[in-house]
Amino acid sequence: RLAIEGLAILVPAGLEGPTCHRVQYLNPHAARYRVFIHHPSGHEEPIEAGDYQNFNTRLEPWRQALGESRPGLLEWVDRIAGIQDVERREHVGGAVALAVRGLEFARATGDELLFGLDHKHAAGSEAHLREIEQLALGLCQMRNASSADRTNPLYSRHPEAWLESQVRSSVEQLDATLYPAPVYGQVPQFAAGERGVIDLLAVDRDGRLVVIEVKAGQDIHLPLQALDYWMRVKWHLGRGEFAGRGYFPGIPLRNDPPRLLLVAPALDYHPTNETILRYFSPEVPLERIGIGLEWRRELRTMFRVSSEPWQLPSFAR
Repeated sequence: RLAIEGLAILVPAGLEGPTCHRVQYLNPHAARYRVFIHHPSGHEEPIEAGDYQNFNTRLEPWRQALGESRPGLLEWVDRIAGIQDVERREHVGGAVALAVRGLEFARATGDELLFGLDHKHAAGSEAHLREIEQLALGLCQMRNASSADRTNPLYSRHPEAWLESQVRSSVEQLDATLYPAPVYGQVPQFAAGERGVIDLLAVDRDGRLVVIEVKAGQDIHLPLQALDYWMRVKWHLGRGEFAGRGYFPGIPLRNDPPRLLLVAPALDYHPTNETILRYFSPEVPLERIGIGLEWRRELRTMFRVSSEPWQLPSFAR
């Protein structure tokens, strides 16, 4: 009948910010959380997590795709994007990426078209354009759910990007209340090192922002990485920056906390994910969505679970 009522977290001085932000969105009724700064001198100092309000994040203004590019470049992009199974993705700053099932092979920005998989080269002639088209057709053949060679690196490369592609094209299958477009990737941007998940931002038909975190395999870090991104979206939303910087044009955005959807294959949630999510604050409206293992062929929802707030034991009520 031993009860653990709290968690003490010690972090090096100067690195306490991310932890303090996370602690603010844990359920205060589930446990008590204390953060201590560990100084080089060897002593610890307690701090208040609520004192940390500013985030290391930025939301760039959304610009018209290739708005200032030469007509010839626009024709090239349209020609390549017209190939079946080639995806056209618009990015912050006006760049346009061209990809096959999430794998980018070309990018147009300014007056320049770059192409290649590992190393990008500038395209400047009709011969280069034909080379890009052949590259796209080859990717369409090899990076395909019906491919006979599933050991090919082009098939197995960047599974999160492939799953993101499926989610983008079938977002209403995940949640019928979502607008199919626009769906933004990696906005806002923040310094968080290498993230193993794909961040998408959509909006539902009630005008509420929806954060979608996509992961193609088990990841013990998924809950907290999702929380990191959700907090920043909420922070920018509260300041009216999404509407003010050109995102979701024509859609009035509500100021309610964004919804958070975690999307992964049904059998690939890490065993600890559910336990950690039980400690999230009820302020974080969260759903776990498990999709079928054959998601490359078809995006099918196998289960949908809303996280329930932590149930306090009787002695603590």
